[in-house]
Amino acid sequence: MQERYRLYCRSNGIYYLEDGITGKQESTHTKALGIAKQVAAARNQAAYQPALNLLMAKTYLQGKSPEFLTRTWDDVLKDIEQTYHGNTKDRWQRFAKSRPLELIRAIPLAYTEASHLLAVLRHPKAGTSTNVWLRRLHNYAMNLGWLLAPVLSPKAWPPIRYKTCFAVTAEEHQQIIAAEHNPERRSYYQMLWETGGAQSDIALLTHEHVDREQGIICFQRHKLAGRGFDPVQLRMGERILALLAQLPGTGLLFPKISAEQAKHRASEFKRRCTILGIKDRTLHSYRYAWAERACQAGMPEREAMAHLGHKSPAVHRAYARKAKVITMPLEHYERQKAKVLEYRSGLFEQKVA
Repeated sequence: MQERYRLYCRSNGIYYLEDGITGKQESTHTKALGIAKQVAAARNQAAYQPALNLLMAKTYLQGKSPEFLTRTWDDVLKDIEQTYHGNTKDRWQRFAKSRPLELIRAIPLAYTEASHLLAVLRHPKAGTSTNVWLRRLHNYAMNLGWLLAPVLSPKAWPPIRYKTCFAVTAEEHQQIIAAEHNPERRSYYQMLWETGGAQSDIALLTHEHVDREQGIICFQRHKLAGRGFDPVQLRMGERILALLAQLPGTGLLFPKISAEQAKHRASEFKRRCTILGIKDRTLHSYRYAWAERACQAGMPEREAMAHLGHKSPAVHRAYARKAKVITMPLEHYERQKAKVLEYRSGLFEQKVA
């Protein structure tokens, strides 16, 4: 290998180094030939050692795993797709076909640099979902051992900025119901308002999920199917019972809506909101609305979490963060406590007697 730095001496007796690539000259600050040669040897070794190390590493890795140097990001995309199901798999496939990802699809993992991933994140068509899914893709390759080190450190990733989610207000809900002339879809929106259920969970409800004797609706979350989570059990009130009386007596509660894809139900709701001039609302906004209403009404957080199927208090509080809570006067709680103490005292006297 040809040495990059050449040593020469000027008329003042000081030795200099000249870069064979850039032509830049640099003083060694010494007149001793032996020391100058050591400086030149160190600079030359520093110049070609990283390239030599990389070449040796690739040779060893290829001997251990021949496909290590040829595995591309497209291989990771195909492998991780097998781990997703349902709507999550559909969203992943849309990400895999997006334009920003075309920039790295054919690049081998072993040759990937930070600039490659940053180019994807800075693509004009890239958004928040690109940031989220690309992180998953990168971490999945790391967990499989297909990447020896992170391409981007956690601090180097651009921050994820989610859109603010807004709850449907009571006034907006009444406008939507009044403008909807399809009886089934109108009942569907009313059921979302009363239960706070996810759009797919409510759309797929059947009479098998309704237990009239115990007065509950019991169903497994659609997105959590097969994960071993307990089903959601909702206590039916008078409004839900009155709503059920308007729906089919057997089978699916919303037969036509259940046959639609989630994106089609969302598009229809967005079209209705656009006509009414209601902005930044989705079908998921009904869950935020229910969480805020429950918080304002003073429902215990544990009960509200069980109702919505939330396992994390932090997630539930994010849903109800915009609720305007008006506290009751202290005398209200004092009267409640006095009633409890009186009741307990009566029970104790009965036991003694």
